Amino acid sequence: MSKIILILIFTLSSLFSQEDTKFPFVGIGTSAQTMNLDLQNNNENTFLLRYGQQTLDWRASIAYEFKNSDYQSLSVEIDKILLDDLFGTAKLRPYLGLSVGILKYKKTLLDDTDGFYYGGNGGFIIYLTDTIDLDLSYHYNVVQDIKTLDSMQGATLSLHYFY
Repeated sequence: MSKIILILIFTLSSLFSQEDTKFPFVGIGTSAQTMNLDLQNNNENTFLLRYGQQTLDWRASIAYEFKNSDYQSLSVEIDKILLDDLFGTAKLRPYLGLSVGILKYKKTLLDDTDGFYYGGNGGFIIYLTDTIDLDLSYHYNVVQDIKTLDSMQGATLSLHYFY
């Protein structure tokens, strides 16, 4: 798992090593997750903290998501901002991306509580001001190494501050 994270960090650094202007940001958010267990589905509302950098075409971020001590996740996300070639840099920008992360999920139905996940996400960046944006997204992730937890999916609402 650590090899995957190192590869992602290398990929992120190579994406942003060009001369493009970089816009660092921090953010907070909330997510409504559906955890697809073998016997039932659990709905979880979580909070997240995010740090990232964005260029005009790409966005990369690291997110820590949590709910008390029952759910913790650390992920790396890479997003491609779409349609700027057609419409220019608008106030509403769609994107598609990939994510990979590690997960700790403590439920009485689960034998294993630690695993990792990978998946895709898509959403819209809405610029509220020059330094603040709102991010509405949907994600679907496949979970590995937790036998009874197959996947997780849901919607996320985040607020980012560019500094």
